Amino acid sequence: MKSVTFSDIEHARDRACFLPSLWSMRGRTLAAMTLALGLPALMMAFHLLDPDAPLAYIVVPVLLGGLLPMMHVLPGRLQVKTRFDAFHLVGTLDDALDKLGYTQAGRAPGTVHYRARAERWPQWQHKEITVTVRDHALEVTGPIAALRELRQQMDR
Repeated sequence: MKSVTFSDIEHARDRACFLPSLWSMRGRTLAAMTLALGLPALMMAFHLLDPDAPLAYIVVPVLLGGLLPMMHVLPGRLQVKTRFDAFHLVGTLDDALDKLGYTQAGRAPGTVHYRARAERWPQWQHKEITVTVRDHALEVTGPIAALRELRQQMDR
C-alpha cells in the first residue's frame, strides 16, 4: 500500500458521548468490584512482601497499573489518507476489519458502521467502529486497541 498513509492514533475529543455506552450496567459493576477489591489486595500483597518500602512506592504504581488498561477502550481516531478516491479503500478496510472480528452493521452516505462479533472482544469493551469517507481520506473512530490492530493489519 504505497499510496496510503496512516496518521497517529489519537484520543477522540468527544469522549463524553462515548463513555456512557462503553459498558452495560453489569459490566460497570464488575469492573468497579474488580478494581475496588483487586487493587487494595495487590497493594497489601506488595506491602507484605516488603514492609519497609514507603507506601507511596506501592500505592501509586499499583493504581496506575490498574487504571492504565482502561485507556485502551476509550475511543480514538485514525486517519487513512490516500492519493486516489478514498471510497475504493473501503473494501480493503472491510476485509481488514473482518479479519479482526468486525462485521458491517450499517451504511449511510459517507459513513460505514462496524460492530464486533461477540467471540472476538471481551464483553466489557466498546465494540463499534465508525468510518467516515472523505475525498482522499478515511476517518476511523473506535476503541484505541482495535485501531492499533487495524493499522497493523492494513500495514501488511
